Amino acid sequence: MLRRDPPADFERMCEVTATVALDDMSQAFSLWAHRMAIEYLHQSDDACHLRGSYLPRLLTGEVLGSTSFASATANYLAGTPLPLTFTRRPDGGLVVNGRIAWASNLEAPFLSVAAAANADDPQDRVVFAYSESTPGLKLTNYPELLALQATASTSPLFEDAQVLPEQILTQDFNGFVGRVFPTFLMIQCSFCWGMSRRSLAEVEAAMAGPNEILREDFEALQARHADAEARLRSMATHADRTQIAKRDLLQLRLDFGRLAVDSVALEAKVAGGRGYMLHSGTSRRLREAAFLPVQAPTEVQLRWLLSRSE
Repeated sequence: MLRRDPPADFERMCEVTATVALDDMSQAFSLWAHRMAIEYLHQSDDACHLRGSYLPRLLTGEVLGSTSFASATANYLAGTPLPLTFTRRPDGGLVVNGRIAWASNLEAPFLSVAAAANADDPQDRVVFAYSESTPGLKLTNYPELLALQATASTSPLFEDAQVLPEQILTQDFNGFVGRVFPTFLMIQCSFCWGMSRRSLAEVEAAMAGPNEILREDFEALQARHADAEARLRSMATHADRTQIAKRDLLQLRLDFGRLAVDSVALEAKVAGGRGYMLHSGTSRRLREAAFLPVQAPTEVQLRWLLSRSE
């Protein structure tokens, strides 16, 4: 069942995420992951008992929300095989095997949401929740990352993991992903929005002397920023986000990711050598921006999907 939050509330969520990203991309990224866990439970089937027991705890921050849904969106968009498979237990639960390449906010107590395909029928897919106490779940140590170390990210491994019937959010995979996908992408756009806004503010403050030669580049990025922000606000206030054209969502996510990368690159040019000091804001944003083209959906996936819809 589609459950809608008021459009003004969701636009505010996008603004908050962008504001957090002005100073700390890791926190904005973790905020996105937490908000998506809330969205997953919010859009779960009426029969999902987990919504009543966990949603209040996620809303208060008592439990950390995590998203393990990148592979699910790839499957939904392009048919990419899901890395998790399941067999059904006699009680209606699942036995899950496989490995998720990347999940964040995996710091107890957490609740994360993933998707798995029937080991005998890949078209039979379910969405389920798991936590640190799920039997058969193994969480490796957090790897050393180029940036975003504070996101508590690693690769969850499922070895005959036991998922109870009440942990299944839905067996209507396509319907569920269609409901959560616009929110998934728009909040990703929001932290790109915040990062690009911060970098362009830094560029504007340094736009003097020899840096004036870069004014045309700066103004072009400002125009791109204004256009992307206007499109995001329009989509965020849409009465029914599921009715937004998939192509428009993908294009906005691609445009915002590129905008953030290009804005940080221009900031580095005007900052000069001080921007390469390890603990400078510029160097941190350079490392953080390097992640955006490879975050799912990646720039390659976005461009490929858009090329197919032309």
